[in-house]
Amino acid sequence: MPEETGATSTAERMEEKPCSSSTGDSSVDVAEEAKKLIGTGSRHLVMGDVVSAVSVFQEACAMLAEKYGDTADECGEAFFFCGKALLELARMENTVLGNALEGVPEESSEEGEKQDDSKIESADNLDGDDDGDEDEDDDEDAEGDAKDKESEEDEVGNLQLAWEMLEVAKVIYKRKDDKEDQLMAAQIHLKLAEVGVESGNYSQALEDFNECLTLQLKHLPSHSRLLAETHYQLGTTYSYTTQYNQAIEHFSNSIKVIESRLAMLQEVIDKAEGEDSAKEEKGEFEELKQLLPEIKEKIEDAKESQRTAAAASEAIHQTLAGASTSSAFPTENGGPSSSTASQIAVRPADGASSSKSASDISHLVRKKPANSSSVETSA
Repeated sequence: MPEETGATSTAERMEEKPCSSSTGDSSVDVAEEAKKLIGTGSRHLVMGDVVSAVSVFQEACAMLAEKYGDTADECGEAFFFCGKALLELARMENTVLGNALEGVPEESSEEGEKQDDSKIESADNLDGDDDGDEDEDDDEDAEGDAKDKESEEDEVGNLQLAWEMLEVAKVIYKRKDDKEDQLMAAQIHLKLAEVGVESGNYSQALEDFNECLTLQLKHLPSHSRLLAETHYQLGTTYSYTTQYNQAIEHFSNSIKVIESRLAMLQEVIDKAEGEDSAKEEKGEFEELKQLLPEIKEKIEDAKESQRTAAAASEAIHQTLAGASTSSAFPTENGGPSSSTASQIAVRPADGASSSKSASDISHLVRKKPANSSSVETSA
């Protein structure tokens, strides 16, 4: 998970407002107003206006938390959508940052150094009375550094806030037993896993993906696209952690689900009468057919990476065996040492545990995201 430092400092800048069991204006139907806000935020997400979506969802969360309490059932949907939007905002900021760094010529830094040198040289001709100006420049530099640090904390904070919002939503939905709420809990686990991948916490991401898959297998038909998506996400994440056997298994399962759905769609299309009938089914059929080659290519890539890793492991083993007969570098089950297949695992700090998030989330719904251009992301 993201470091807690950014989220904590972000929370400190938020306007704290205690929650209560009643609203200030009894004439306002909070639940109905929050429902409208959630609808508006959802439209913003569809249109790619992530910043506006986050703002609207946070307003809905604040209203509901104030009236019903932080972990009330009425808050679950708003927290889920707010966490989802915050995740998209964090991705958008990372994309904008990455694009800003692309294509920057190396000479620019050298020119900057030359400009700084020229300023220093010209300073030799200044009178001693200008020392105050130098102090002012130092203060401005310090202020600029503080703003840059604050901006970095905001970027980290959005991902942290997304995780905390989704954790609260998970607590709300997982205590319910009906099918609809359990499937919503599965979607929350899916988004939590995506937060884990985004932050490089692959072990936690795999845990959430597998929990999502367990719930989906229990409540969804075998040809559901959601199952195919989760298997694909698991395969991709296992590839990141060099667990290629598991990656190949889940990629293959994703293909099986898609082929099952294609068969189901074909039956619907065959039974349809007229060219204008079953338009949605025909469109989905073509879309899924185009996905199969991509997933098959992922399987081949995983197999190739597996063969390469095995060859490298064997070469290292032979080199070490030739250098020494002692077992100075023991391996488990004949595999490579941990240094050849390291796995990133960034656990949330103690202060960012789900139990704490579930008990007090009033600071999560006050954040005012910075203005940024909208970027459409794919699921």
